[in-house]
Amino acid sequence: MGWEWCLLALLGLAVAQGPEKRRTGNVCSVDMDCPDNAFCRQASYCVCKDGFVYAAVNGTHKGCLKEGHFGEACAQHIQCHSTMGVHAQCSPTGTCACMPTAHLEGERCYETAVVGERCLVDMNCYLGETGPDRQAFCVRGYCTCQLQYSPRDNGTRCVRDATLGEVCEDELQCAGAGLECRGTCRCRDRWVANNHTNSCVEAVKSLNDPCEYDVQCAGLVGAEDLPSTSLALCLGGTCSCAYSAHAAGSPPRCWPRRRPGQDCKRDEECVSEEDEPGYCLSGRCTCKTCTPDASDFGGASTLPRPTLLAAAILSIAAILRQ
Repeated sequence: MGWEWCLLALLGLAVAQGPEKRRTGNVCSVDMDCPDNAFCRQASYCVCKDGFVYAAVNGTHKGCLKEGHFGEACAQHIQCHSTMGVHAQCSPTGTCACMPTAHLEGERCYETAVVGERCLVDMNCYLGETGPDRQAFCVRGYCTCQLQYSPRDNGTRCVRDATLGEVCEDELQCAGAGLECRGTCRCRDRWVANNHTNSCVEAVKSLNDPCEYDVQCAGLVGAEDLPSTSLALCLGGTCSCAYSAHAAGSPPRCWPRRRPGQDCKRDEECVSEEDEPGYCLSGRCTCKTCTPDASDFGGASTLPRPTLLAAAILSIAAILRQ
């Protein structure tokens, strides 16, 4: 749609609404001198009454024909133009309708444009909805989807952007870093969901690497069955093990801190008060290079006799293993 289209629209609108289209051309002194549905203006010339327009009645005669609204009977296109605009027509069925390249909004016909095409007003941008349900608007001369919507199917519809956890139909709909569409918008591999911001953040790969949120450090625990949110935390802007955990293994990961005599599942959990590595023997932590004493077991006065007996057995076992 170039400048010619704009000029045509403006001129057509002015012509359709102007009084000259109601002037019949007949000279008159009184109303009786004028054709049907016309009156004599200023004892000089005939003008069609309001609601009528001067047009050809047949191949040889002209007269004042009734203006037509959408769906009303007509004989000439001008009957529809005067009420519905230049993109209206008198259809082959003899009723006023919009041209095939236009659509009806309110009581007027507007040339139809999809997203990405030229436009003059918002009403040109037609994707099936009108009024408050409109999804596309005329922005700087082009039809554009409304905010937080993006075009699909060659601009014939706009789809609302989806956030983490919402239903999606393709990757483009998932708005935000690290998202992908798998029926719903989910975090990609090596990205994790941050429930505080309802977004995905990149997972941190190693301890002491920079971070912003605890959840970024969740993958740095020693095993999947461990509580990730309490063992590896973002402390001072870097991923670190919590006070109740310690780093062990290669590459280092955060494991629960278990003292000699405490229950355990894996060797990496066991460490003495001096942070010397231990090992898990029959579900209890013992030392590799140290001899457990009362302090390793929380103090003799705080432990029942069965616990002391178990500690003695573990100590003997440690000596025998050496």
